[in-house]
Amino acid sequence: MKRMLLASSLLLSGSALAINVSVNSTCGGGLPPTVCDAFDSEINSYVQGDLPDVSLGKYGSGLANAQGFAYKGNSSDYSDEFDYFMVSAGGGAAFQGDQDDPEGVGFGAAATVGLNLDLVPVEKIGPVELSKLDVFLSFMSYSPDQEINDGSFKGDLSHFGVMARYQIIEGTDWVPGNLLRWGGLFLHTGLQRSSTKATFTQNIDDQTITLDSSQQARVTNTSATFDFETTNMNIPIEVSTYIRAGWILSFFGGAGFDLVSGSTDVSLNASGTASSTSVSGYSATISADESSSGDADATNFRAFIGGQFNLPFFRIYAQANKGLGNDLLGVNLGAKILW
Repeated sequence: MKRMLLASSLLLSGSALAINVSVNSTCGGGLPPTVCDAFDSEINSYVQGDLPDVSLGKYGSGLANAQGFAYKGNSSDYSDEFDYFMVSAGGGAAFQGDQDDPEGVGFGAAATVGLNLDLVPVEKIGPVELSKLDVFLSFMSYSPDQEINDGSFKGDLSHFGVMARYQIIEGTDWVPGNLLRWGGLFLHTGLQRSSTKATFTQNIDDQTITLDSSQQARVTNTSATFDFETTNMNIPIEVSTYIRAGWILSFFGGAGFDLVSGSTDVSLNASGTASSTSVSGYSATISADESSSGDADATNFRAFIGGQFNLPFFRIYAQANKGLGNDLLGVNLGAKILW
């Protein structure tokens, strides 16, 4: 059972769920009640061993928060200027809470296309200079369906984003010849929406629970189904800047504020049996049936930093995102082509 829960946690959320596990046993064959109680306690502790100390509703909130945070860095550009277009692909992950025992984990990936509006045959619209304005469209749709060890995973993941970036302060060469260049200051905003619906089913046939060298029980015929559906829509407002050193390396960073609407529905159903393999008279049923929902935080402040390796027309970048005033942490990796 522990292996089952751990497998689902690694595949879906980085941690298993805080659930109410029930162990209902039958004590016979002359077994002392203290032995049966010890089996009950050990089986329950075994099943609960990988579960974090957090309610299911709070875990749903953590999933909703982490889901939107995982896409930060995918829908705009923070480390380059381009004259015509940019195409990128990247993926990210985010954690709410302690990374060793998180309250929620999100994963995201997207392809992004950006255009510089200097292509439009108009120089300005009011005070906005179109040569300083870039627009981005990001998207992703993926429906995994696969067998994993003794279980299966099915899901539907999607993302859509529209972003705009405007250079509010122009960059300058600190060292001639682009050996050290400050890229200026940029303002980003737009709309991002992501959703994930997933079902993970895990089966386990045999797991031994040991009280001591002479008293053992075996967990058999156990299965669990974990379902969650999370949606996240947010409006980010960001400022960013970058420094390019010696053509090869760029370093960038900034800060952002998000208006967020998001929620998660989550459920876990489990059933199994246990019986003693060393003495007769003990048997038990294991069950869990719980569901709940949680909402994402309505606002979020964050900071981000990153680095980029530059080749002609091609870039590889990494970005780290940190929530301010909360315990969200995310990373994003990707590559892009620009002209």
